[in-house]
Amino acid sequence: MQHNSEHVTITLKTVIYDVDSGEQEAQEQSFTGEWTKKGSIDVLKYEEVNEEAGTIQNMIMIRPERVSIKRTGVIQMNQQFQLGQKTENIYQHMHGNIHMETFTESISFTEDAMPRVLDMNYTMKLNEQLERKHQLKLQFSAK
Repeated sequence: MQHNSEHVTITLKTVIYDVDSGEQEAQEQSFTGEWTKKGSIDVLKYEEVNEEAGTIQNMIMIRPERVSIKRTGVIQMNQQFQLGQKTENIYQHMHGNIHMETFTESISFTEDAMPRVLDMNYTMKLNEQLERKHQLKLQFSAK
């Protein structure tokens, strides 16, 4: 089955809250990528260039109630977000491996118009350390 893909502009905003200190860290990045719709699954692919390390290929699969982010290259990760569930994975990068535990609190995806918008709220614990709250907002539209 042939699936048409479109070139898209992607904006990714993340906010991380440190519950103990009350501090927050925000980041916004923009990318050019490719979007494909396969049945009920939206697939985004884009490259990210890290000045220190090199190129990272990203693939985000958005399904109802589940999102997966796969990163390959100098950073490797296969992170699953499942609504109301805890998931675990290993984040591999040039300085070693980090164990990640993620609990997904909410997933919202607006898919009936452009720009498409994915909003997620989740908590993450790295290497059994401090748990922090995360907000992720990803939006994309045709170039």
